[in-house]
Amino acid sequence: MKFLAKVYHWLLSFLSAAGMIGYIAAVAVQVFSRTFLPTVPSWTEEAARYLFIYSVAVGAGIVALKDEYARVDILTSHFSSGFKKCYELAVCLLLLAFDAYLAVYSIPKFVFLRFRMVSTAMQIPMQFINFSVLLFVCLQCVAYVLKIFFILTGTDVTKLLGGPNGDLEKIEAELGIEAVQ
Repeated sequence: MKFLAKVYHWLLSFLSAAGMIGYIAAVAVQVFSRTFLPTVPSWTEEAARYLFIYSVAVGAGIVALKDEYARVDILTSHFSSGFKKCYELAVCLLLLAFDAYLAVYSIPKFVFLRFRMVSTAMQIPMQFINFSVLLFVCLQCVAYVLKIFFILTGTDVTKLLGGPNGDLEKIEAELGIEAVQ
């Protein structure tokens, strides 16, 4: 399961980075053409928007797996480790149920539209753009299933996949700095 989580994390990181690079390229073409060319390609604005939407949708799986959503843990920091584990498990199960509900009900509402709609500049069917909602919740479902497994087995996801805390500890060890608590 650890190998699956690493592959999942690597794949989502790659796809999210590729989407952001595409986003930056589309914006760069837009800026260059507005500055130096007599006409502006109409597709760059839509391409940038759609690439950003998909980068966020793919990045949500990474954020959910590594538990990097912003949250206030002033109350939970005073709980015992056993209660924290039960609390994290309950939150993951609740979020998994919510994402599964959204996945089931986003299919007929967003993905399989009754009428054919296309984007204005690129003429892309809107089903492909709306598919990002389904992708968003499905990737989070997979991340929460992996996270539930890691909570039950006691595996630290930050140390397994790396993250701000794990990287900070490595840097502090290399520089010989003691962590300030």
